[in-house]
Amino acid sequence: MNVLLCADEGYARHGAVVMASAMANASRADQLRFFLLTPGLEENTKDRLHALVEAAGAVLHIIEVDVQELQGVKAGRFGVAALLRLLMHRYLPEDCERVIYLDCDTLVLGSLEDLWNLPLAGDVAAAAMDLCNPSSKNTRRDPDNYFNSGVMLVNLVAWRNGRVAEQALAFLEQNGEGLRYPDQDALNQVLDGKWRRLSADWNFQPTAYAAVEKRYAHLIQYLPDLEAAIRYPRIVHFIGAVKPWHATCVHPLQDDFIAYSNLTPWPIRKAALRSTLPLGKRLRLALKRPKIRRRRKLTRS
Repeated sequence: MNVLLCADEGYARHGAVVMASAMANASRADQLRFFLLTPGLEENTKDRLHALVEAAGAVLHIIEVDVQELQGVKAGRFGVAALLRLLMHRYLPEDCERVIYLDCDTLVLGSLEDLWNLPLAGDVAAAAMDLCNPSSKNTRRDPDNYFNSGVMLVNLVAWRNGRVAEQALAFLEQNGEGLRYPDQDALNQVLDGKWRRLSADWNFQPTAYAAVEKRYAHLIQYLPDLEAAIRYPRIVHFIGAVKPWHATCVHPLQDDFIAYSNLTPWPIRKAALRSTLPLGKRLRLALKRPKIRRRRKLTRS
């Protein structure tokens, strides 16, 4: 099973958590072949990542990407590392006909095997709908058919033959200014009508909690799927500016990410995180704990 991540030096340690969780939940970790595209990593970081993956019997290829052609592409607040996946077809080997792409702010809580074996037929990729709240849904032309690109199963042969990357980069050159999610918007434009919908448990997004609790009208037809994903998420996606490695994180599954970080060379210490906060912020977090605990209980451990 080919699994792709993209990270610079700042995100490599978080990508390590993703890989550790995927290996821990695999029926056989030695079936996993990881690829990490990067604009560059320190040698010590490379050594630690290799040791982590190889100790479990899996394989890791760290591939440095020439980002020169991406320097002028508008990537917004995400930076050039967010665009690396567009170039996957150039750097992954020819025998790699399909690949699971994972953002470095995801956490694998189930075997990737069912996702890997999903038939794509004529589709280029499989992805889950991007969940949005009522205020942001009106900013999208067709929110029901807009996918989140943080978790994708990609038919790499179709990706190459369809020149997906070239079309996406051309779209960004012409329309990149002001896009909220440049690479994701570009992929949605290029793959319109060419992607298969995944169930929400493969890309469990935090908006699902509010959608179920408040019964968002625009997501009402998807509530059974969202409720099932809350109970048994297979891949958690920590969408948003505040991540599980941040002191102010209130995601109900933050502790799960922290637990898997302890399997890597970069363990997260929650107490140390919180100690960096001023008293006022710590008190505000304390007030949110009942809601966090209530939501966490909805997920079956």
